[in-house]
Amino acid sequence: MPIPSEDPLVVAPSPTPFRPFREDDAPDYAAIQRNVHRWLKTPLSGFVLNSENGEEAFLSERERLEIVRTVNAARGGEKFIIGGVDSPSVTETLRQAEALVEAGAELIRIRIPRLTSNVRGYFEQVIPRAAAQVVIIHQMAPGLFLSSPAQIGTPAELIGELTAFDNVFGYIASADLRFEARVRTFVPQDKRFWTGNGSLLTAGAAIGANGACMMLGNVAPAECHQILRLMMAGELDAARAIQLRLIETDWQILSRGAAGLKAALKLLGFDAGRPRAPTPPCAPADVETIRTAMRVASLIG
Repeated sequence: MPIPSEDPLVVAPSPTPFRPFREDDAPDYAAIQRNVHRWLKTPLSGFVLNSENGEEAFLSERERLEIVRTVNAARGGEKFIIGGVDSPSVTETLRQAEALVEAGAELIRIRIPRLTSNVRGYFEQVIPRAAAQVVIIHQMAPGLFLSSPAQIGTPAELIGELTAFDNVFGYIASADLRFEARVRTFVPQDKRFWTGNGSLLTAGAAIGANGACMMLGNVAPAECHQILRLMMAGELDAARAIQLRLIETDWQILSRGAAGLKAALKLLGFDAGRPRAPTPPCAPADVETIRTAMRVASLIG
């Protein structure tokens, strides 16, 4: 489908439900369909597939592509799909991007490569040849959001140069707002600049974000969209009031990774499954902590 032109856009890295390990530990494609049908009724703008929240490192390429095909069929032409690629190889990135587009993705999210110092050379070869428009994500330590400082993958000036390429749709910022505030001054105004953390929606919008890509979008898409809309309209107090309600929920879920996200979604009635083996699900005490935070956020009764 055509990507909406009106901001803010809010997308979420979608989780992958798995069947029980005692069965086959396979992705539960029927559950994915049911979850997509629920998200279609929310203000969520699109789905990000093959992500840290989706347990991308635990999936085979065949499974990753089948997930894209499943979401593409289930969405019925609504919303849009961003397919994720995390490879330092130009050749492999282009191959994966083409396969994702064939499976149904409209945009390709490419992580700044972590295993090569030639970031400029990588993107100069990838961006013009990619099978769809590129969203560059600045996330150098996926899965370590709360345990280490945000790492800087390449200079702010270079990020600005890369996002100016014709085949770039936009940029997803890291949690280092001091650095990203400077990046924003280099990114062209006609390109999307998305914040990448649910607790930083107001702060991200304050430095110029006009959208978001974050885990919390799965759990609270309406609230995330409203925060950005209010901030872009200059209604700081109203946006801040919603943001403050969500901060504890975002922390309690994100600190538990995929297991935390799945626990939260189950509390909302989604068919979230469990993390893929050997990752354990949340313990009952952790689920109760998440439940309490979600009640404070008015996400559940």
